[in-house]
Amino acid sequence: MPLNENIRYILKNSMGVTTCIWYKNGLFMSLLDKDNRWGPPFLLSDTATGDFSALLETDDVISTCYVDYAGRLLYINSCEEKKEPKVLLESRIEGYSPYNVRLVEADGLIHAFYIISHNRKQLLTCQKIEGPESMIPEVLGIIIRDGQSYAVVTDDVNIHIFFLTDVQGISLLVHRKLSGGKASKPVTTPFPYSASLRLQSVMADDGLIYILASPDNGQDVSVIYKFDPVLNKFSKGLEVYNSSSGQGSDSLILVNNIPYVVRSLKTSFILSRISRDMKSVADEVRIEMTGHDIALKCRYQSNYKKDRFFKCDLTPMLFGNGLNFPFNIRTLMSQKNENEVEDCKAFNERIQELEGRIEFLENTIREILRP
Repeated sequence: MPLNENIRYILKNSMGVTTCIWYKNGLFMSLLDKDNRWGPPFLLSDTATGDFSALLETDDVISTCYVDYAGRLLYINSCEEKKEPKVLLESRIEGYSPYNVRLVEADGLIHAFYIISHNRKQLLTCQKIEGPESMIPEVLGIIIRDGQSYAVVTDDVNIHIFFLTDVQGISLLVHRKLSGGKASKPVTTPFPYSASLRLQSVMADDGLIYILASPDNGQDVSVIYKFDPVLNKFSKGLEVYNSSSGQGSDSLILVNNIPYVVRSLKTSFILSRISRDMKSVADEVRIEMTGHDIALKCRYQSNYKKDRFFKCDLTPMLFGNGLNFPFNIRTLMSQKNENEVEDCKAFNERIQELEGRIEFLENTIREILRP
C-alpha cells in the first residue's frame, strides 16, 4: 500500500478555478463551481492504482502521473482530450514496479520522482519528462529499509530532495539538490527517530526549507527540522507532538513564512505555531470540528494570487457541501510574529554572512587570475 493512498490533490489555477483529483477504483477529476459545490466526476483513467501524483504547472496546465495495474509508470495531461498516456517506466520483473510517485516542475521541465526496489534496496529515482521519448531514470539515493517516504520541494529553478538512509546502522536525514540536471553532494544530519515517519517539506520565501517527519497514526513523535540551502546545514530537530497528543495525522503548512504543524484528530485539530528560531512551539490552539464535514489529507497547489501567503505539503481540508480549511487563514495572517525583532537581527546577520562569503570568493578569484 503506497504512503500517498487516499491523498487528494486540490489544484487552484491563476483564475481561481479549483480542481480535485482523487482515486477511488480509478482516477477521477472534478471542478468546484462558483457556489462552492463539486461538479460531476470525470474519469481520467480506469487502469490507475491509488499511487498517483498531480501537478498544477505554472501555465495552469494539470498533469498526472500514476502507476497502473500492470506496474507501469504512466503520465497524462489531465486538461486535454483523452489520449494514450505516455509510458515513463515499464518493469518486466514482477514486484519491481515504481511506487510513491511525486511530480515536480522546475526550470521549465517536469520531473517524476518515485521509489524502486532493487536487490533488496529502495532506490529513490528521478526521471525528466520531455519530448515523445522517456528520459533515462537517475538514482538519487538509497532509502532506509523501514522507510518508504521522501519529500521534494522546489523554488521553480532548483529541486530539493529529503529522504532517510542509514550508514553502518546510523539513521540519517539526507538533503540533495537538483540543479541544471546535476545532483549535489548529500548533506546529512543524525535522525534518532523511527524510519517509518512520513516526510513533508515546504520552502519559505527567504529560501529556508522546513521538513516535518511525522507518523500517519499519531503513535510516534513528530519532529520538525529547518534546512538552510545557502549554508547547507540542518537545524536541530524540534519535537512538536508525541503519542500523548492524540491519535491522528500531521500536516506542515506555512502562513506568511511562519511554520505551523496541524494534527488532525477525530473531532478536532491541534494547530501549533513553531518559533522562527526552531527552539520551541510558540503557540498551540485546539480547533473543534463542527458539522458533518469530512477532514481529508490533501496536497493543495495554487497559482491564485491571493494564496501566495499560504504554502503546504499536506494539509487537512473539509469536504462537506464544498471545500474549506478547518482553520481561519486570515486569522493566522493577522498574527504578529513575536520574534520579529530577532528575525530582523538574524536577517541582517545573514546578509553580513553572505557578503563575507562573496568577498572571500572575489579574493579567491583574484588570486587565481593573478599572473
